[in-house]
Amino acid sequence: NGRVVTLDTRSSVHEAVAVRDGKIAAVGRSADIRKLAGPRTRVIDLGGRTVIPGLIDSHIHAIRAALSYATEVNWIGTHSIPEALDRIREAARASGPGAWLIVAGGWTEQQFAERRRPTQAELVSAAPDHPVYVQLFYGAALLTPAGFKALNINGDADVPPRGKLERDAGGTPTGWISGDGPTITGLFSRLPTPTFAQKVEGTRKFFRELNRLAVTGVLDPGGFNMNPPDYLPLFKVWQDHELTVRVVYNLFAQRRGAEFEEFQSLTPLLPMGFGDDLLRFNGLGERITFGMYNNDTPTEADKTKFYEIVKWAAERRMTVTVHWNNDRSVGHLLDVFERVNREAPIAPLRWSIIHLNDASVPSLQRM
Repeated sequence: NGRVVTLDTRSSVHEAVAVRDGKIAAVGRSADIRKLAGPRTRVIDLGGRTVIPGLIDSHIHAIRAALSYATEVNWIGTHSIPEALDRIREAARASGPGAWLIVAGGWTEQQFAERRRPTQAELVSAAPDHPVYVQLFYGAALLTPAGFKALNINGDADVPPRGKLERDAGGTPTGWISGDGPTITGLFSRLPTPTFAQKVEGTRKFFRELNRLAVTGVLDPGGFNMNPPDYLPLFKVWQDHELTVRVVYNLFAQRRGAEFEEFQSLTPLLPMGFGDDLLRFNGLGERITFGMYNNDTPTEADKTKFYEIVKWAAERRMTVTVHWNNDRSVGHLLDVFERVNREAPIAPLRWSIIHLNDASVPSLQRM
């Protein structure tokens, strides 16, 4: 009694779907599908609702986001600053005095009716007895005075490598800190971290939230500060048979100057495709080397080091994913890919470039 959108070649829509052992067994009219039901079959009356295939998010830092999801204040779905502040107040009431309240991204001022960022004074009014941290993408963070004190931040030099304390027209700090990705990532890493049990609970809750939004699979490219122990909560949820999203994950280089050694030490027991239908290893990325990560002007030495690693990956039939922003410089990356391809064909390996938002027709043709 629904609308089952198959997205097959004919874009056909049916009334009912039958599922057996986790796989679709049949689609068709409700009367016909009901005939397939046995005494233990669970029957769901859709009441005219629509069913779609599960969504696969091809690039989401889900594993990292899940680690702190159970201890964060979430602004997803708020429509105004007062509504967002209410969530801060609620979290303040639920936690003990002095506990950190953290909004670790997941929002933008464009979702608020006010079309602006919150102020430090507004955060203080919502949680006067707590240090509060609110992150906006990887470019800025807002802290209350208690947050500045807890992190011992008194000036720009206390927020390396390129942090800047914003000030108003009168020279008074606003509470906002601006900076680049490494700056904001480094700032976030100074906050208290959840316990292992909280990370496991956060993983369960975050993946259930993805389910609510129709996501059934994710490709996770690793990310900053994602070291081997940070994958253990995911592995525990998987081992406990509680994983509700299919996850494939990449290894992201963390050690500048030692990227090759890092990959060589972590992958001997991770052959490409290792895992099962719910959790699987997916090769290297999104940072393979520091020198070829969002670098519009890599040196020949940068390209040579990158070539050595990706050729090694190609010889081991590994998938590779690379973060590259600008079409004007992507030729540096494609030069290396073409060189590797002449020696170890990469066409079957599903290599990809992510964030290339302005990809040109010539670049796509070259790929």
